[in-house]
This record gives sequence, C-alpha cells and structure tokens, in this order.
Amino acid sequence: MTGAWTTVLTVVFAATGLYGVWRLSTRRWQGIETVVDLSHVLMSPAMLVMLWWPMAATWQWAQIAVFAGLAVVFFYHLSGSETVPERAGAMAHAWMNLGMVWMLAAMPRLMSGDAWATMLSWSAVGLLVLTAGWWLVHAARTPGHRTLCGCHGLSCAGMATMLALMTPAL
Repeated sequence: MTGAWTTVLTVVFAATGLYGVWRLSTRRWQGIETVVDLSHVLMSPAMLVMLWWPMAATWQWAQIAVFAGLAVVFFYHLSGSETVPERAGAMAHAWMNLGMVWMLAAMPRLMSGDAWATMLSWSAVGLLVLTAGWWLVHAARTPGHRTLCGCHGLSCAGMATMLALMTPAL
C-alpha cells in the first residue's frame, strides 16, 4: 500500500473512530445506536492496526469473535426493525462487521494469492462499495442525520478501499 493511501485511510479511520468516541461520551445508552457507536470505536483501531502492521496477528481471533458477535446483534436488530431505512441500516452495519471478519481471517490467504479468496474479496469489495453508496445517499436524504450517515459511509468506503488494495487483481 502506498504512503498516500496509508495517510488517507489513517485519517478516515481516525476520524470515524473519534466521532464514535464523541457520540458515546455525549449520550446515555440508546440501544442499537450505542451499539453502532461502539462498533465504530472498535472497528477504527482494528483497521488502523491492519493498515500499519498488516502481518500482526494482534488478538486476531478475539477481534473476529467481537465483530462476528456485533454482526449477529445487527442481524437480530434487523428482525425487529419496522421501517426500510432501519432494516437497511441494520443490514449495512451487519455487513460492515462481517467485512471486518473477512479482512481479519482472509489476510494471510490474500497474501498467498489463493483464487477463491481473491474472488470472495472482490465480491466483498463490491458489497462494501454498494453499502457506502447507500449510506451517502441516505445522508443526502436525511436531514438531522447527515453527519452520522456520512460517517458510516466514510467508514464503509474506507473499508472497501483498504480491502481492494489488499486484494490481488483477478
């Protein structure tokens, strides 16, 4: 990964993580919204570690368990959501957490050039790009939540970019 991408992605993940910390520190428990903020607070440093120390296996399996658990929470929330934006938001957060699980688990396979891992990674990149686009459209259409939805979109776009840079060409 080039120095320019490292710098851009560092800013993206630091900003989205700090925004999550700010939201957690300025609000009381608000159910799934607090889980969303916690997800960003955990995801951002995990992405920064992958960015700066790609071969470090720092608590890899613990991170996989945490992000898989968060995905399950969002899938559970999906079943109780009443509106299309709530369902789409829950699905988007579940997908982002599963994207983290994939990046943590697949990094060694991607480095070795396994074809199945490469194809699955490009599929994940595509879904992350679509999810980032959904967040950005939702931000434009939802007054009062533009910063929050923009943060989600930025985080998802950063994940898509980083996974694309990690994945070999087909």
